[in-house]
Amino acid sequence: MAIETPENTAKPPVPLLIPALLIMASAVSILSTDLYTPSLPHLQSVFQTNAGRVQLTITLNLIAYAGAQLFYGPLSDRVGRRPVLLAGMVGFAVASVGCAAAGSIDTLILARVAQGLTACAEAVVAYAIIRELYDQAGAVRILATYGMAVALAPAVGPVIGGYMHIWFGWRSNFMLLTGLIILVALLIWRYLPETLEQPDRSALRPRRLLGGYLTLLRDGPFMTYILIMSLVLGGLFAMLAAFPFLFIERLAVPTEQYGYYYAAIVVAFFLGSLSVNRMAGRLGNDQLLAIGLGLCVLGGVSITALFAAGLETPLGITATQCFFGLGLGLVFATAPVRAFDVARAGHGHAAAMLGALPMAGGGLGTLFIALSDDSSVWPIAILLAATNLLAAALYLAVRPWRVAARAGS
Repeated sequence: MAIETPENTAKPPVPLLIPALLIMASAVSILSTDLYTPSLPHLQSVFQTNAGRVQLTITLNLIAYAGAQLFYGPLSDRVGRRPVLLAGMVGFAVASVGCAAAGSIDTLILARVAQGLTACAEAVVAYAIIRELYDQAGAVRILATYGMAVALAPAVGPVIGGYMHIWFGWRSNFMLLTGLIILVALLIWRYLPETLEQPDRSALRPRRLLGGYLTLLRDGPFMTYILIMSLVLGGLFAMLAAFPFLFIERLAVPTEQYGYYYAAIVVAFFLGSLSVNRMAGRLGNDQLLAIGLGLCVLGGVSITALFAAGLETPLGITATQCFFGLGLGLVFATAPVRAFDVARAGHGHAAAMLGALPMAGGGLGTLFIALSDDSSVWPIAILLAATNLLAAALYLAVRPWRVAARAGS
């Protein structure tokens, strides 16, 4: 496999405060998915509903999160990164209050959709700012650090959420989110400067809006990286929807202890991101990505083998998915950078697609779990094996590593 030789124009130093604020904003938005997951099995009795309907609070949240990014990316090109980020965070706070006040499963689903529509602004803006402020090597390192720090949110989220559920009830998790997002929004408002040098006044024109996305959809190398991210994220979020029921209901893990098992998988993701941070510059991005895909495949195949052998224990399941988490850390530190480098449209459009399609993949993964839930372990096992194998096969079939970075990336 050839190592790409991108144009790596030196860029001025960036204050550490900027990526720190982006990490804080993204971490809180990610907590909105993970924090309340230990409550999922219990929401069946709270709202007198079934597991599939409860899982829709994740599925529809992710689909809304994905779709809204297609608008936020070009909007941030038009009006700037800072106002889009701040508006999204304010909306996120309001939606979180709505989740806490929900009196029915339908109300909770609607409030979760509103959370998705607003929380995604952080992802679009973060990717755009990082890729614009850093050269390729710097962007890989920052994204790896970003991945490690943001990984702490889903690692500690279910642990905190489990205890919050036991001590204060499921609504307390959404009130905690409200407080955190308000605090971070105030810090963003006070310290984050506008980083877009020249607003694009035509960014929201329908022809320009659709034209940019159509260009990217026809861009084979770019779409390969995006689809790889979508497939592996589909497996991750399917796990997020299925594992609370598998661990708490089927394997009798106490609610407050479930988060520790999931945290181990996220720590593996953290280590994967850390390894990229250490190896960036010594190995090419596509080489690191290939290693990550191999580890993801190992995780998907090994959990299927574990279930086939009848060895479905909490520790065994967690151990197999640590391979997946490790590989995921490599994939998400390298694939976004390469996607930006080969994209044939502006950074706003590319950032929106980078956020939207992988999150849509996550939503489809959870939808598969909700629709195929038969109280067995096989839906999640089949999905994890299939998505990771397909991602690796796609990468080998298209071979996007042959495409060098485009000028101006």
